[in-house]
Amino acid sequence: MSVVIRKTTKEMVSEVHELSNLEGWNISAANLTLLLQTFADSTFCAVDADNRVVGESKVVGHCMAATVTDNLCFGGLLVVKKERRNEGIARKLDSARREFVGNRNFSVNGLIVHLDGHMKSRFKHHVFDMKGFANNIINKEKIVKEITTPTKYKFVSLTEDMVDSLGRYDTGINIGVCRANLQKPWTFSEPARTIVALDGASICGYATVRPAETGKLLAPLYGDSPDIISSLFAQVLQSLIDEGEAMFVQVPTDNKTMMELVGIAGLREIYTMNRLYSKEAVTLPLDKIAAIMTAEATIC
Repeated sequence: MSVVIRKTTKEMVSEVHELSNLEGWNISAANLTLLLQTFADSTFCAVDADNRVVGESKVVGHCMAATVTDNLCFGGLLVVKKERRNEGIARKLDSARREFVGNRNFSVNGLIVHLDGHMKSRFKHHVFDMKGFANNIINKEKIVKEITTPTKYKFVSLTEDMVDSLGRYDTGINIGVCRANLQKPWTFSEPARTIVALDGASICGYATVRPAETGKLLAPLYGDSPDIISSLFAQVLQSLIDEGEAMFVQVPTDNKTMMELVGIAGLREIYTMNRLYSKEAVTLPLDKIAAIMTAEATIC
């Protein structure tokens, strides 16, 4: 069967969501819709041009790119329907994405099993690793017992009057680049729940929880120091994760504080990814990044 590559439309989102579920990516419809709407000009679907079966999905593959800066793009959500693999569909999708990226630096989170292949082909820099963790049995009591929150910090729910200040804080984490087009709805619009850490009147960290396909996604968690990260994590477990509810989080392994916390909480490692760049390596403040926002469209 032949396929054509098209820009992803809102009518295709449910089929892309179904493909992601089949891969076990645990991306909720709300999160996927927000990503695809934000980067509508650079998301691509492979559509089965010969499909004649009523009710059968026509989207057989998908990928996206996201502009981070004028010189940097990020790629994710590359998937092809299992029964349609080895037909060159992934190459066609990647070709459309490459055309969008052009001569810019390109970054992905690659699964560790593909690292050798990535480094022999398009990518020059393997900068850091990241692990996905999940569990529905979380040791909240042990976390709360182990963490003593300094009295100078205050933790509050994000309110509308704080949104712009949070955006400025987020820009500082995100290599000085404003990403309000994604960050604002991701952290403030329903169904997001965000806790902000304050040192006096200054924001010194924040954590957002959104629904995953199953359970909750902690994404991101940023903090200016280990004690802020630890305290935010405890706040999330106490107020935003229900008893017996699964939680999913993606942690840079260089953030030793968060790696220790997920172990104490009893979260289970489920995969490892590598951060790769095709041209220049980008340095992130990984000591402040305890959990990334997305693995599909942002560098942190």
